[in-house]
Amino acid sequence: MNSKENFLEAISFGSPDYVPCENENIFIGISFDGVFKCEDWTDSWGIEWKVGIDGTVPFPVKYPLEDIRKLDGYKFPDPYKLNLSDGDKYRLEKADRSSKLVVGHLMYLLFERAWALMGMENFLPALIEYPEECHALLHNIAAYARAVFDRYLELGVDAISFSEDLGSQKALMMSPKLFREFLLPEYRYCFENVIKEKKIINFHSCGCIDEIAGDLASIGITILNPIQARANDLSKIKNATYKRMALMGGIDTAVIMTGTPQDVRNEVIRVMDILKPGGGYICAPDQYLPDMPEENLQMLWKTAKEYGRYR
Repeated sequence: MNSKENFLEAISFGSPDYVPCENENIFIGISFDGVFKCEDWTDSWGIEWKVGIDGTVPFPVKYPLEDIRKLDGYKFPDPYKLNLSDGDKYRLEKADRSSKLVVGHLMYLLFERAWALMGMENFLPALIEYPEECHALLHNIAAYARAVFDRYLELGVDAISFSEDLGSQKALMMSPKLFREFLLPEYRYCFENVIKEKKIINFHSCGCIDEIAGDLASIGITILNPIQARANDLSKIKNATYKRMALMGGIDTAVIMTGTPQDVRNEVIRVMDILKPGGGYICAPDQYLPDMPEENLQMLWKTAKEYGRYR
């Protein structure tokens, strides 16, 4: 089987020949104009973004909805006014679907979009102080995301992806109880049509999320990434999601950045021993940072190829 077929076997807990790697070049990404820019800009939500460090994504510095009590006066952007660039149209039309998967990207799904609108210090207390307003805010954001995903489905994508960082280095940004009350039902709503169409949902969340990995698996998420090695108990996540949700990442970027090639080899083998058995694993760093040592990246992929065989 080719790399795409092997990848699909792995994420469905079938019979892959080997652990897929993120560098196999099977993805063609498309994105509506205005969804994301890696520069200083103000988006259609009214959020002002600034790049802090070259090579990293921008960070919100101006929040158009700092007070949730002013929600009624806020105008949400129209997802039906988004368009593909000519370049993305060309990539979509010319994609070799026998060897490639077309992925529709949306940055900042639900939690990330809400706190970018309000500011983290305003949004998190509002979950307790103004729950009805927060439910309304999150549902409006979810409706926008659902419409974007529906438009990608109409274009014939194989997968959707987005960012939704839910964890800090040591814990969730909110309690599991609040997560299940406010976010999980809206995720179900966001992804309903994607799941009906049996397309891949690639859910990106950095940080410590091992307490809710099982919840994400329960609503039909296909892949969870990047599984930060130092923030999570990898065995706990594996046990909570096995046969239900694939895992991508898990290779400690701190080791890649500061270790020797032998350190990287040892790290790949350590993670493979936990996440490889039974399928459902895609090997990748748990973060991508500027100026990652090339010799360490090469060792990562070499070791994954050697140690990732199932037969």
